[in-house]
Amino acid sequence: MRTLPFRLGRFTLFDHVASGGMADIYLARVKTELGGSRLLVIKEMLPQRAAEERWSEMLIDEAKLAAQLSHANIARVEELGQHEGSLYIAMEYVEGLDLRELLKQCSQRKIPLPMEYRLFVLREVLRALDYAHRFRLEDAIGIIHRDVTPSNVLLSFDGEVKLCDFGIATAVSLDLAPSDTIEGKAGYMSPEHARGDLVDERADLFAVGILLWELLSGRRLYKATTTVPLIDVARAAEIPELKKLNLPDEPTLRAIVDKALAPDIDDRYASAGVMLDDLLEYCISTKQMASALRFGEWLSMHFAKEKLARRRSRERALTALELGPPLVIEARPSNAGPSPASEPPVSEPPVSEPPASEPPASEPPASEPPASEPPAITRSADGGGKIAFVAFAMTFALLTLLAWLKVIRW
Repeated sequence: MRTLPFRLGRFTLFDHVASGGMADIYLARVKTELGGSRLLVIKEMLPQRAAEERWSEMLIDEAKLAAQLSHANIARVEELGQHEGSLYIAMEYVEGLDLRELLKQCSQRKIPLPMEYRLFVLREVLRALDYAHRFRLEDAIGIIHRDVTPSNVLLSFDGEVKLCDFGIATAVSLDLAPSDTIEGKAGYMSPEHARGDLVDERADLFAVGILLWELLSGRRLYKATTTVPLIDVARAAEIPELKKLNLPDEPTLRAIVDKALAPDIDDRYASAGVMLDDLLEYCISTKQMASALRFGEWLSMHFAKEKLARRRSRERALTALELGPPLVIEARPSNAGPSPASEPPVSEPPVSEPPASEPPASEPPASEPPASEPPAITRSADGGGKIAFVAFAMTFALLTLLAWLKVIRW
């Protein structure tokens, strides 16, 4: 992890957000051409991964794929860059929190998440997947995300829901073969994905089914044991029955969950659009609809204060560092020594001989300066006299202005 703040190309990293198996995630600020600034998220490859060609290719592929996607429910990728041998992606910053953090905060603070907002989030994720699955590339017929997890679902305080991190996404080409490696989080894998088989868009829909199951039940679906690792649990795909939820038209909602989580790929929803239609129809018929505006207001009311306070405090600290230490103006005595006019009287009167043509009695007392000699203005070598002059001029101007205002008033 970088020591912050850190300059990465034209971006200034000032807050570490998260770490993953491939990259560190930072919050960064970049200056615009007209002197303004804006926030972005920087995904920088871990140093231990940068030396491996496979990981570098994965980050580059992510940037190339995601940069072509333009949808309200997909986090925008703005730039792929390299700084001193370190690869990074600059992405859209979503002011809010991810679904994993939201569920954690709700659990810790005993804040119930309304059902209409749970279903709203799932509908927005399905909109993002429907777009990605139907997106046409030159040699492909769609993009499979393969890592639909709570941490990759971003929720903004404006009520937006955005799917991010296409790090292991793949384009669906006609000659696609099974992968030699299993990539993704086992807790949200379809059984065919966990086995390393060929996957299509229905693997993403199985992951959405897991999200829906967990949002309805309030607990994790897959759980490893001391004898069975999580990847084996995902391969088995044994889905426990949901407890009674006391929701309107509950059988219809259970049917949606069961179809999304069907172990046999042919028994699942054929597309994200079909699943979205079923979920939308259920929400409308049971009056479980929610808008982005209402969802954003709810998020802001419960979570914005602490989240924004941290981000703004760190951004202020970055601004202070960029400006440097405060300038202190101080009038110091001259190194050349005091001028004759500013010397204090000596304790002993100087011994001086009077001119022979004048009697000694005509001398003025040595301890008293001549009355006609005006006090001199001391000008130090470091500009103290200039500061005194400016202060005098400002005071004079202020007094003149006050006198003028007084005259106008009378």
